[in-house]
Amino acid sequence: MSSKPHPGRISTSSPSSPLVSVNLSRDNSAFYSEPKFEDPPKKKPSGLSQGLFPSPTLQTAMLDIKSLPQVPAEDTLQPTVALTAATPVHPQPRISLEGQPFKVNTSEILCKPASSALTESELRGLKRLSSEGYNHVHPLSREGSPVNGVSGDERQSAKIKAYRNQIDELNTLVTQLRIDLNGALEEKYQTSKAYQDLHRKYNDVTAKLVKRDQEYDVMSKNYLEHVRLIRATDDDHSTIMERLTQLKVGIEHLVRTAQGPRSVNLNRKEAIDHFKGTGKLATFPISEDKLEPYHLNLYMESVVMSTLVTCFFDRPLSCIFDFNEGFQDIYDWMSQRNDKSAVRWRQQLCQMLAQDPATKIRQAEEVDKAAAALSELISKVYTGSNVTAKIRDLCNRAFELAVAMTGMESAISAVYIPLGASFDEENMGSSLKSNCEGKVALVIFPAFRDRIQAFNIPPKVWCY
Repeated sequence: MSSKPHPGRISTSSPSSPLVSVNLSRDNSAFYSEPKFEDPPKKKPSGLSQGLFPSPTLQTAMLDIKSLPQVPAEDTLQPTVALTAATPVHPQPRISLEGQPFKVNTSEILCKPASSALTESELRGLKRLSSEGYNHVHPLSREGSPVNGVSGDERQSAKIKAYRNQIDELNTLVTQLRIDLNGALEEKYQTSKAYQDLHRKYNDVTAKLVKRDQEYDVMSKNYLEHVRLIRATDDDHSTIMERLTQLKVGIEHLVRTAQGPRSVNLNRKEAIDHFKGTGKLATFPISEDKLEPYHLNLYMESVVMSTLVTCFFDRPLSCIFDFNEGFQDIYDWMSQRNDKSAVRWRQQLCQMLAQDPATKIRQAEEVDKAAAALSELISKVYTGSNVTAKIRDLCNRAFELAVAMTGMESAISAVYIPLGASFDEENMGSSLKSNCEGKVALVIFPAFRDRIQAFNIPPKVWCY
């Protein structure tokens, strides 16, 4: 902290740093004539390497010299020298003028305006100081240190103004960025809110779908249980069609096995007698004496199938049901009033028959009866044949098929094609040596259809 100058008084900032106060005004003329000096400290400064005055750019010291001898004034001006700066300078070592010690106070140097000039007395004082060892001190001037015609204050002001402009631009940019950031945050908040709403809706829909899937599984299980209860077997149209085809092939294989090679086992007389007994020979287009073995073999195939139809397929409900005639009357009555109830009642009865423990016994009885009749006929027509096991297997297949077809929602039954009908290639199947352009002379295997024509197996016929 620098001390203010006081006329006629020497001030000291610290014991080890003597300061010199200089005042060149004419009010201090008495001081010039009678200078007063303070006693110097016992230890002198080691040198003047650091100088008495600071650089004029520091503008911190005030020089007030009171120890100079009186110099006659040649002008009427009252000059004062004061150089000021913003920061303090390092203390300077004490010097002596003409053997007399004095103090220099460099705490403040007040600068006069650049337009004023130093007086002659001030210049002589400075010259005297320079001769005593202060050659490194810059000459004092009222004009500062201009560079390229621009003072340091102006340059500093220009820099400050440029910095302020940059700060304003940065502040403007920061403000705009804050506005953009607030807008982005608001948009993010709205997007997050919309996402949460959609996620909540998604969870609700997912929960509903899971619940519906569970309900559907329960309904499907109940439906399957319900259907299983009213269906006699697990057959459908495809399995029934496959089983009927296997039955037809089984009959063909039975007759082919019974007749032997080249129909060696065929008893022509027995075959023709049976043919006459059914009355079909009378309408057959070929006379008795011209019948060939293949004609009689085809006729025997039709006889086996007709027996199976009569014993198993051509029954209102089943061959083992004791109330077939009454069942048919009741079923027809119910169908006229509520067909769905009638169908359900028929399916329930078939299901009860299939699950009845006595059914297997009744089935065996009916199979034995039909197989015995067929075996007796085959053994007469084809002497020496032994196909009883095959006949029994065909009868068991026919019984199971009859129950399955009756238990369908739309019952399947055998349909015979009338004799003399023209051959229809799309709806009929021809047999060995059949004339595809002729008329139906023999039905070997009847057609199987339901009432709504959803199931249809074409018949096997021989045409002439």
